[in-house]
Amino acid sequence: MKIANITCERVHTPLAVTNRHPRFSWEITSDEKDVLQSAYHIIVKDHTGALVWDSGKAQSRETVDIMYAGAPLVSSGRYVYQITVWDNHGNEAVSEEERFETALLDSADWKAQWIEPLDPLPQLAENPLPKAQAIWGECMAAMMRGEQPKYYLDSDIWALFEAEPYDPPVRFRRTFTLGEKPEYAKIYMTAHGIYSLSVNGRKVPGTLLAPGFTAYEKRLKYQAYDVTEFLQAGENALCVTVADGWYKGKIALGKGCEYGEVPGLLMQMELWGSGGTKSELCSDGNFTCSYEGPVRYADLFRGECVDARRDDGDPSEAAYVADNWKPVNVLERKEEDYGILTAQTAPAIEVYEEVPAREILTTPNGETVVDFGQNMAGTIRVEIRAEAGEEISFEHGEVLDSDGNFTYAFSDTAHEQKDVYISAGESGEVFEPEFTYHGFRYVCVTGGKDWRPEQFTAKAISSANPVTGSFRCSDEKLNQLQDNIYWSQRSNTVGIPTDCPTREKAGWTGDVVTYGETALYNQEMTAFFEDWLESIRREQKENGHVMNTVPLIKNYIQQTYAGSLGWGDVILTLPMQLYRLSGDKSVLAACRDAMEKWVNAMHIAADELPQGMEESPENENQHYLINTGFHFGDWLVPSVKNEAGFSDGPASSFLTMNVVDTALLAADADLFAETLEILGETEKAEDYKAYAQRVRKAFCEELCTEDGKLKQEMQGSYILALKYHMVPEEMEKGFAARLAEMIVENDYKPDAGFMSVPFILDVLCNYGYRDLAWKVLNQKNCPGWIYEVEHGATTMWENWDAVRPDGAVDKCSFNHYAFGCVGNFLYRRVLGIQNAGIGYDHICLEPGYDFDLDWAEGSYHSVHGEISLRWEKMKNADGSDGAGIKVSGWIPANTEGELVLPDGSRQKLGSGGFELFTEESKIPMQA
Repeated sequence: MKIANITCERVHTPLAVTNRHPRFSWEITSDEKDVLQSAYHIIVKDHTGALVWDSGKAQSRETVDIMYAGAPLVSSGRYVYQITVWDNHGNEAVSEEERFETALLDSADWKAQWIEPLDPLPQLAENPLPKAQAIWGECMAAMMRGEQPKYYLDSDIWALFEAEPYDPPVRFRRTFTLGEKPEYAKIYMTAHGIYSLSVNGRKVPGTLLAPGFTAYEKRLKYQAYDVTEFLQAGENALCVTVADGWYKGKIALGKGCEYGEVPGLLMQMELWGSGGTKSELCSDGNFTCSYEGPVRYADLFRGECVDARRDDGDPSEAAYVADNWKPVNVLERKEEDYGILTAQTAPAIEVYEEVPAREILTTPNGETVVDFGQNMAGTIRVEIRAEAGEEISFEHGEVLDSDGNFTYAFSDTAHEQKDVYISAGESGEVFEPEFTYHGFRYVCVTGGKDWRPEQFTAKAISSANPVTGSFRCSDEKLNQLQDNIYWSQRSNTVGIPTDCPTREKAGWTGDVVTYGETALYNQEMTAFFEDWLESIRREQKENGHVMNTVPLIKNYIQQTYAGSLGWGDVILTLPMQLYRLSGDKSVLAACRDAMEKWVNAMHIAADELPQGMEESPENENQHYLINTGFHFGDWLVPSVKNEAGFSDGPASSFLTMNVVDTALLAADADLFAETLEILGETEKAEDYKAYAQRVRKAFCEELCTEDGKLKQEMQGSYILALKYHMVPEEMEKGFAARLAEMIVENDYKPDAGFMSVPFILDVLCNYGYRDLAWKVLNQKNCPGWIYEVEHGATTMWENWDAVRPDGAVDKCSFNHYAFGCVGNFLYRRVLGIQNAGIGYDHICLEPGYDFDLDWAEGSYHSVHGEISLRWEKMKNADGSDGAGIKVSGWIPANTEGELVLPDGSRQKLGSGGFELFTEESKIPMQA
């Protein structure tokens, strides 16, 4: 028996733990069968070896999120811990010593000062954001007065304004002398902008796009870096380059400077000497700064421009000559600036895969286009061979048009995804943008000549959330679908969960409601999602509304006033999903008040009567329906088309929100009631259960016909009515039959949007239509998951019909994970790995034997360890079917499982490996 995968706060060796009672987790591995932990013992010591916590020998099976209960932890503390476990076979295992460190736990622990350039670059005389907000505010006020003013879309408003300038990053530099190489050194750092840190000529890893997208006025993350190996006795230097990023850049529809106009730096380096002495080196007036580096502008959406002729050496080297650098402005300390600081414990953004160019194309239009063969989020590395002063541009796009030419819907806009390099004419030049990222498979190159594929490498980036899931089967198209889902997830977990890596890069909450469960199969996302949930709570309105984008995109002006059912529901769905994966109630407790505020806000929204409707007993049901305001409904139903013939999101919303969001209203009340029960608030839970039932009564009486159908007959409406049991049980069979009939009438194609598509296949299976579910999953016509695969998709499309059968290409994202929610079905229903308890303490393996596959295999790394499963339909000697079914797999230690056999019976499984076989006669398998 061994102890494996030991974490603190779900992270290996965290350097900035903010939780004063951090959580320890581990796994047990053993070659023995039926292993259960019987006890554990945790010892924690500080860096001097002094004991700060001894848990004692706890008789418990718990291995997940064991909370520290020792002496108070100190700021910037360094700790080691060791775990001993015992099992039910009398075995004992002792871990190696593991390490964690604390953050600056109180704002007073910050000695550093915010610094900015003393002479910042000029910006517009007036920031456009307040003016844009005023235009929409007046439009709303006029509508409230009963007038019919000119109606503006957000894009119409922003078209009225000029953009802020595109500025070069600012470089902050400091030299310092150390009498000895420190025994240990750590830097805490954040910025108004995104930064890169170098010390003594070496780039410190882990700073990519740091500090990430954050709600700067409410919550600013800082990062911690172990820089011991970067320092030396004698002269040292460090340089921090700060680019616009989300703080000052032109994000989404905006014109820039939405959080501030001047980039800034906050840095505190703590050094421990050989004698135990501690000192600090902080951002202060000893820094100098310069805008004169080779990067001439860097914007997350437009791209980055580098003029290699301006390369003046490495400012992080002590010998660098900084004669023309200027003083910095040291800002007066304001406690509110430090009170919003919070350490990042979630994994950093990293380059997780490098993809070589597949080929270089010459398009019918004569363009030079590099094809990497895979859509992704990231940047490129290019070996440059050019004359001095030659300008080369690299425009990024996701697809080619129907004629094979390069296309990108936002070319020549603020979202053009075009990086520019001006050559110094030297050998060995390499262009590697650092302060931007793009969504792309193709890169259109303008300038240069004689390009070869080996000059190009794509760098795919993502937050470094560990991969936990795998799925493969005998159908290569389903395998490609799984790959597409995975690549979209990696592309859209860049600091926060985003909708797409191209035009928005926004934390749309509804996408996570749709996709969250699949995300948690593919990767260990606990620290990542807990971090984002904190931002959701900070951005929540006083009236309880959860914002549709988090951090809030201020320039989505119409979205800044209220949330939408389905989207704001993330404050309910995501914490519950995390709880079910681990059994840790702390995430529910942390979100409990925000949940209540959101659910109550939606009760108020439902209570409002439509304009012109009077209070009366006949209208009592209207207080329990969503029939006023705006909600996104079943966003992007494929049969709802715009004038160009593509899926229409807003039209889908207006058409479906009455039925769809009323179903979600009941589901939310039920989910909050479940949360309250888990947290011990059973009496209050009954109130919300009663409310949910009252909504169902209104739904049935007002939205259903007397002959047992929905008045609005759409697939998504039936799916959600069945998923959330919106009608009495005796009506559900008829609803399911009608849903099945509609799907058959639609040639077995799904006609479901964001809120309903996660459940379409499960609902069909649950009501006896498994064969139909399989046909929908494998639909090769548009709309369909396999349609996308057969039309060259390497990531998930935003719209079902992003590329129409006639070859027309929509102006949408081709890397959008929401409809990849089907991955959850692949893991649970096709492969068959299911969480039958809380925290996978009980595992159900239920292979999809009846699906038209020869075999399926895969795994999921749970909080207790690896769960693996393979099932295969064996062939006779002549190659015909019917030789039986072989099932094998692994159940991790400290869990119990059961296997569903082909005849429906269940066989109990203890931990360890298993292999079973049954003949086609379905004789129960024998272990």
